Amino acid sequence: MQSGWSLTEGTIPFSRQSEADVIRLVNLALSPAKKHTSTYKYAFFKAILDNLFNVDLENYSLAYDTISLRYTEIYWNLVLKFRLKQMATSERAAMTAVERKLFALCDKYGFDYSAKKAIFPFESLRSDLQLEINRQIKTEMLKYVIGAFYGDTEGQLYSFSKTDGGIRFNPDSYSACVKYKSDFEKINYYEWIKYLEKVNAEEDSYALANKLDESTERSDLSAYRTALQKFGQITCFYCYKPLPLGIGTATPVDHCIPWSFVKDDKIWNFVLACPACNSAKSNILPVESYIEEIKQRNMRLQNFGLKLIHEDFKSYSHSKLQEMYKSAVFNGFQYGWKPKVMAKTVKYQINEDSGYLKVADSGSVL
Repeated sequence: MQSGWSLTEGTIPFSRQSEADVIRLVNLALSPAKKHTSTYKYAFFKAILDNLFNVDLENYSLAYDTISLRYTEIYWNLVLKFRLKQMATSERAAMTAVERKLFALCDKYGFDYSAKKAIFPFESLRSDLQLEINRQIKTEMLKYVIGAFYGDTEGQLYSFSKTDGGIRFNPDSYSACVKYKSDFEKINYYEWIKYLEKVNAEEDSYALANKLDESTERSDLSAYRTALQKFGQITCFYCYKPLPLGIGTATPVDHCIPWSFVKDDKIWNFVLACPACNSAKSNILPVESYIEEIKQRNMRLQNFGLKLIHEDFKSYSHSKLQEMYKSAVFNGFQYGWKPKVMAKTVKYQINEDSGYLKVADSGSVL
């Protein structure tokens, strides 16, 4: 089997894979037994794991643009914000092509990436600049990583063609990745940190682990807050306490299924919560009844006329949300949280003209 970065496609027929088979493939691909001349493969696998719940389950496909956007965001932060080298200096090159392109783009647009001034988050860039940067980094990802990681996983994690729009998972491999998502993240981080320590001698493992986690964490959730306020959520999703009225009020935005598991920001997993619930829930899964409530909420939310909502719901399904919850429980996340004190419940319904909620009668919320 031809393998390596030079592959333009990988279409070996999938064979049935047990969970043990997939665990072996992932361990092998990330291990020092495979060639790692840069951090590319680790970032690529993280981009895949972070997007597992964006996979189209009709054909198990995941778009290159979706993968590369996360891949770009990872490197924007690791290279420009944290100034971490991504390969050992050699006679051939002092830095990776991704690093060179990011620095060149900053020079082009006059962005200050000096060590004394922290670069601003990728999310805060204008959308047209995000797309331009993503196109350039995507080119490097497709050129160097897609084929290499395909070969390292023996053609059984996904198939691909660089002329198509994305990869297609082996269904068995996909199921194992979902089930063991947190374990695979830890394996990937462990090998990634070991590599970064070799080429960044001043960094320790604890600091590197934090930087890897921060590489994809959003700092500004105001767009999601505004969308949910426009949709009309006026009570805390958990305790039903009334929230401050008015678009723009600083109401906490909570990942119903914690970000530390999902590693993604989609409005179908966001709710507005009062400060007390947001703080108390923290990194814990709520009782499962809230998953049913958010599914019911999402049935209405997905038809609400905002571009952000439309984009986020493209890969959503109610069953996927339930699977996320079960997977998080399996991966060891604490579950069963609920507020100690509940406000008086009030039933709201959607105003069909404005989309806002209005009081109907007493009963359950949403």
